[in-house]
Amino acid sequence: SFILLAVISFSVDSHATNGTQMIGYGSKSVGMGGADLAIANDATAINANPATLTGLKSEIDFDFTAFGPQVHHTDAASDADGKNPYFYMPLLAYVSGGSPISWGIGIFPQGGMGVDYKDKVKNQIGQTDSLYSNLSHMRIVPAAAYQVNEQLSLGIGLQLGYSTFDMEYYPKLAMEFKNGKSYSYGARLGALYKANEQVSIGAIYNTKQSFEYEGDIKFGSAYGSASGKSKFKDFSWPSEIGIGISYKPFDGLTLGLDVSQLQWSDAVNKPYLAPDIAGFTTIPFTMEWENQTVIALGGAYKLNDSLTGRIGYNYGKSPVPNKNLSPLFPAIQESHLTLGVGYATSSPVTIDGYFVYAPEAKQTDSTGSYSEKMSQTTLGIQVGYRF
Repeated sequence: SFILLAVISFSVDSHATNGTQMIGYGSKSVGMGGADLAIANDATAINANPATLTGLKSEIDFDFTAFGPQVHHTDAASDADGKNPYFYMPLLAYVSGGSPISWGIGIFPQGGMGVDYKDKVKNQIGQTDSLYSNLSHMRIVPAAAYQVNEQLSLGIGLQLGYSTFDMEYYPKLAMEFKNGKSYSYGARLGALYKANEQVSIGAIYNTKQSFEYEGDIKFGSAYGSASGKSKFKDFSWPSEIGIGISYKPFDGLTLGLDVSQLQWSDAVNKPYLAPDIAGFTTIPFTMEWENQTVIALGGAYKLNDSLTGRIGYNYGKSPVPNKNLSPLFPAIQESHLTLGVGYATSSPVTIDGYFVYAPEAKQTDSTGSYSEKMSQTTLGIQVGYRF
């Protein structure tokens, strides 16, 4: 059920690759590098461009992703590989196609980030200590689209977000923040213009979603081992603006190109902890992330009536400035190569899968004191049923 999958989504670590945002949603989109703003793939379009829902019939889609990040932290006292398990993320979406109105609803793992250097690093007084973070964000999105005429469609998705956040910053000596939870809300607006049978143009705008995490804080020996409640404030999911074009040069081949901007400078600037403990003041986290332009390029070729192959590339320069690089928030991945395949059975069932390889990215702070490395592999499979 929807409720059961929501609970599962809450319990897993959710990760992403454009900053903290996933490059795409669903196996068809990711297989094409996340180029989906002008392409009506399936019900996952709810979270890409809701206007494209008018090009779909009724269907339900379930996608399951296994995400494997590999991280490494180096400083004067530590040279550590992170604990690198796979993280598992389900997605469920339904669309009811109609004319002129289509609608749908979905649960989407939106993204996140995290590292696990528990008992793997040294703190400032030489103790074996930990660096750990786990940020996850999911959305429930009801959406609707209206076909204005044969060429133009408009859509909107309303977003209810839920996010969790935990971190440990040398907890034996400094602090840890646990059980942080926050709700948020937002909207995604979309438009789709079908210029002709070969060319379509899509555009979206997504509002910023602001979080205020409420959780538990505990200080280490340097601060008297005090503990209590705390909030983590002024951390947001960015607004986004994007435009995409799809081109079908001949029957069976679809090409897509998207250019979007994630406006991190207004979302991840100067968040801070606000402990509710007598004698303690706020603790700033100066991050000052920069806006990120993302390019997604992909293609899908129908090999025969049953089999489709996909390929894609996604690039977004790291939004993290060197001067504020943090081992807790190493959202530095930039390039992603994607492959996908789809199989349409003789029944209404479709099966799609994808693979993403993100080669190693390395970033060093402006003083040269420490550096972070990250690479990623991701596998996904999706099953759809068309009514």
